[in-house]
Amino acid sequence: MVATEVPGVSGAQAVRETVHQQYESLPYPTRNPEDEVTRLLQPSMCRLPRLNALFWGGRRTIDGTFHVLDAGCGTGDATVFFAEQLRGTGARVTAIDLSAASLEITRQRLVKRGLADAAELVQVPIEDMPRAGLGPFDVISTSGVLHHLASPEAGLRALRDVLKPGGGIAAMVYGQYGREPVYLMQSLLRLVAPYEFGEERRLRILKRALQSLPQENRGVRGLLDTPLFRNEITRSDAGAFDLLLHSQDRAYTVPQIYAWAEGAGMRLVGWGVPRTYRPEAYWPGAEVGHLGERERASAAELMHGRMAKHHFFAVAEESPAVVQPSADAEGAVPVWTAPQFAPELAKALAQPGSRITVDVVEEQPLVLSGDALNRWLLGAVDGRRSVGAILDGACAAFATQPAAQVRRRWVELCDALREIAALVLYAPAA
Repeated sequence: MVATEVPGVSGAQAVRETVHQQYESLPYPTRNPEDEVTRLLQPSMCRLPRLNALFWGGRRTIDGTFHVLDAGCGTGDATVFFAEQLRGTGARVTAIDLSAASLEITRQRLVKRGLADAAELVQVPIEDMPRAGLGPFDVISTSGVLHHLASPEAGLRALRDVLKPGGGIAAMVYGQYGREPVYLMQSLLRLVAPYEFGEERRLRILKRALQSLPQENRGVRGLLDTPLFRNEITRSDAGAFDLLLHSQDRAYTVPQIYAWAEGAGMRLVGWGVPRTYRPEAYWPGAEVGHLGERERASAAELMHGRMAKHHFFAVAEESPAVVQPSADAEGAVPVWTAPQFAPELAKALAQPGSRITVDVVEEQPLVLSGDALNRWLLGAVDGRRSVGAILDGACAAFATQPAAQVRRRWVELCDALREIAALVLYAPAA
């Protein structure tokens, strides 16, 4: 953990004051409310079908009793997306943040989308949530926030305390191994661009450092060769400052995330992109059968070697386990996770070709065979038809193929799509 010393202030108060000041001056991420007219940002961790499947098996009704919290909303990406998904349902969204400037940008974005009354915006620290009287919540989203608190442990416990029974948290925190070049540069900048120099001067020094240092410097090379970091540095001053001059920054490994969640009375129930945490994705044929689930995820993190972020889902430890249906559970209902995916897929299916590319996550796209059976199976997923109905239809449409072969193809297709979080299965009705 890295913290900047503020003259005359110490401890948790210093952390909160410097983080607050940063985001009042440089709201992050940089967003222009006018852009809401032409596009909707859709953070993958906030897709309601995925959350419903993970936390409730797809059985949670989205109505006026449903309440979402965006904890540390920043300039509103998750808040706006939740509000859009919940439009017309009567469900509620609450967004909290330390920064009044960030909350104002969030408000303007909601107004542009015709969602002015869709979310309650409150300026309050995460650690104070249990005393704020705003909950409880079915879903809490917190992306890129907890690792900036003086005590991430206290922050996670505070969020756990305002969860409804059976609810869950979707979180993103930094990954230790992938951010090595960030921390090399942060260490240098704490020496040559200390806090007392002020934001403008520190930003000037940051930019000169990246231009002047030898290109073989591990920090410079790692930053400029990584699209995620390069884009943050070049897109805006707020992004560059957040990445390299932040006063409080904690990164995690997979084992540390498990320990952190358990220390807050929670248990992990999934990762943002499941295949990213499978050793087989990096080392086909690796002998890992002796490893448990968390050890397999830890091994995958080390095999990948460059994970800069971890997206994970967690529930209170006393929550009942939600068993995810198998791909061939005939009563289960396949549902696309991304609102825009069905129309985009429909366009792809209408174009003849030998391959279909599925790209709904910030990872390498999944490339599928574009043969007639795959196209039929993909086109049959509409969020209403059950697996059994899809299989029956496919067997009738491809009567010359053995039913077992059709079923096997569906299982392979479904499992591959679930591994990239493009598809979920809602459990059969009780």
